[in-house]
Amino acid sequence: MEHWPYILLFSDTHEAPFAQIHNNFIRVNLGALVAGLLILCFPVLYGDSYHGLNNILQTAISKEHISLLLLASLILLKPLAASLTLGAGGDGGVFAPSIVAGAFLGLLLAIFCNTYFHTSLVPLNFALVGAAATLSSAIFAPFTALILACNLVPNGYSLFIPIVIGCFTAKLFSQRLLPYNAYTYDFYKLSKSQQHQRVENTGI
Repeated sequence: MEHWPYILLFSDTHEAPFAQIHNNFIRVNLGALVAGLLILCFPVLYGDSYHGLNNILQTAISKEHISLLLLASLILLKPLAASLTLGAGGDGGVFAPSIVAGAFLGLLLAIFCNTYFHTSLVPLNFALVGAAATLSSAIFAPFTALILACNLVPNGYSLFIPIVIGCFTAKLFSQRLLPYNAYTYDFYKLSKSQQHQRVENTGI
């Protein structure tokens, strides 16, 4: 599953390597250069990527060929691009990268099974469940992800049960691997630092 690498990537990358660059001009422009190169190579990464995701979904629905390698790359590159943007001082959030990366993950699974196992999975359904599951795991909020995902498409509530299962499974799986999410990462680090400081003071 992609959920815990996503949180690690999003939480850690937005600090390093930019944390060591104290010059704002260099940090912002270096981040813009790296993000720009990623967008140049993968235009789908531009902005919130909803438009690019919609185009890929339409291609999948029309049963045209989609590169599995491209989808696999986008799953990793979307949170990376968002993290680099935040680390360089740009604007961004967690919702869009989570939804887009998760949708690509679900789409990849559906297309892979249809191609190599000759199944008849519906790519849009898997993209929706993937988006909800990844968002749930990233923010530890399965009900938020559930309601949001069900309202993304017409008749989304027809997938209520699969999305519920995906959201809660992803959240529990993510919590067992990491004690923090994309929002509580800084509080977790501060808490660990304070605990370490208390141990040192007690030792003295």
